[in-house]
Amino acid sequence: MITLPELAGVEVNLFLLVAVGLGAGVLSGFAGVGGAFVVTPALIILGFPANFAVGTSLAWVVGNSLIAVIRHSKLGNVDMKLGSVLLVASSGGVEVGVRLLNWVKGLGLADEVVLTVSIFLLLAVGGYTLSESLKRKRQLDRMFANGEKLPAELRATPLSHKLQSVNLTPMLTFAKSQVTISLWIVLAIGFFIGILSGLIGVGGGFIMVPSLVYAIGLSSFMAVGTDLFQIVFVASYGALRHTMSGNVVILVALIMVVAASFGVQFGVLTTRHVRGVSSRLILAIAILLFALGSILKLVYILSEERTAWLETGSLIVTFGGLGLTGLMILVLFWLARRCRCGQKIPGWCQSLVIRGDQ
Repeated sequence: MITLPELAGVEVNLFLLVAVGLGAGVLSGFAGVGGAFVVTPALIILGFPANFAVGTSLAWVVGNSLIAVIRHSKLGNVDMKLGSVLLVASSGGVEVGVRLLNWVKGLGLADEVVLTVSIFLLLAVGGYTLSESLKRKRQLDRMFANGEKLPAELRATPLSHKLQSVNLTPMLTFAKSQVTISLWIVLAIGFFIGILSGLIGVGGGFIMVPSLVYAIGLSSFMAVGTDLFQIVFVASYGALRHTMSGNVVILVALIMVVAASFGVQFGVLTTRHVRGVSSRLILAIAILLFALGSILKLVYILSEERTAWLETGSLIVTFGGLGLTGLMILVLFWLARRCRCGQKIPGWCQSLVIRGDQ
């Protein structure tokens, strides 16, 4: 256990901090999320006040995302032009989000607001992403059963077709992503996600990646790398603002960044061996698991009797979910390697991995 001078009376388990950093790093490198949607509720569950959990989480996201984006850029997964436009929009949104958080903090409602907004977003984004990913997997399964060659990605979605057809000038072409879309649509997405970043301490990845895939029409791994690129800058601004507000525990952020640096490498490596639907499917499962952990913690906070099993349950679900997510990525990597070597793998995962001849 370590005692933090910034948080009077709060002792934190060092092993759990390392586990959170490592597990969130794997998920970040694999699914393109900054990881704050994992870290923020995890820190709250460990006893951090919401404002410290948000600020420390954003500080951790800066280091974690920087490591991940360097790795993804080497794989050609970063559209810097699109990322720069999103960055401009997101930065303005972060300022609004930080001001909102300070306002609810003054009302004494920070924990309740952060957890409630987080839960709503986790359930909405996780549910939609899971539904769409399973639909795409079934489509790939049918193609495999018919002996068709499977594409690495099925990109087009009805929503992305509609938004790309909106002729609202100026129209921008992002050659790297092979997308042409109105500037105003990109700015609106970035600004909204920036607000959430400042308010609930997320880099925006668990919302941004699905938005880039379903709304703008990027491939999964191009969305992953591009999102991480803008997260570095958005989270840096958010972390700076929260540091100025006294909401960052630097020691905790550093411990988790060091742990995450190992997890990120493995997560990025795994993306070379799987299809885009794998990334979205595991991201959706992770989001829903962490939503459940946050729900239990919120019920505990709002409960007059503060039932112990609710707090214990939130701890088990959150950290168990993090471990389960990491295990799923590890198993997927192992199956993909077997497939590339020409060895037999179960039929259910044929549509999730890339064969050696593809």
